Amino acid sequence: MTGDEVPTDKRQECVEYLWLTRGYTVVEMAKALDISDRTIKRDKRDIRKRNAQKPSAEYALEKIGEMIQITDSALGHLVQLSHSSEATVQEKVQAAYDVCGAVQNYAKFLQSIGYLPQKPMQIEADIYHHQEEESSAQLKEKLAKLKKLAGEGDKIVPEVLKLIETAEKQIALVEASSTITELEKKLGESDKEKETPDEQSR
Repeated sequence: MTGDEVPTDKRQECVEYLWLTRGYTVVEMAKALDISDRTIKRDKRDIRKRNAQKPSAEYALEKIGEMIQITDSALGHLVQLSHSSEATVQEKVQAAYDVCGAVQNYAKFLQSIGYLPQKPMQIEADIYHHQEEESSAQLKEKLAKLKKLAGEGDKIVPEVLKLIETAEKQIALVEASSTITELEKKLGESDKEKETPDEQSR
């Protein structure tokens, strides 16, 4: 049975799947289904008309849900690749790098549609800052392992090397912030010790 002998509704279901899910081109679909390019183009027009939606809040929420689901799935595949025993070291590092970029873009997208705040709340910033101060040693240890995984010298992917350098600077800033906080505390205690009893009672 050729593609032209298949009922139109069944054929268009195949076209819709290959086009929207698998990303096939017109030529590839025509070859796979054994029909002409003209038939594929006609089916695509019919599919567009059938799937056309008027703008509405309900439709927008449905599409946002679909995009979030697709993004979560793609991120999951990247994370799996970054830990896969079958992947090379370079593939793992590249996958980890891609995950970082995808998460940043994902966060920006969620912010743009109001699902995440544009600016962090102060309490969130304080908690995050406190966690960083406590885990600077752990961050150093993790970074050292990642540097070994990435390789040495010319073997390191430029994008990965840039991330490593950025991480080193950020860890240094965390440690400097912790030291400054401790210095402020010490100086504050020193000032209190210098105050007279009358000044302390005011």
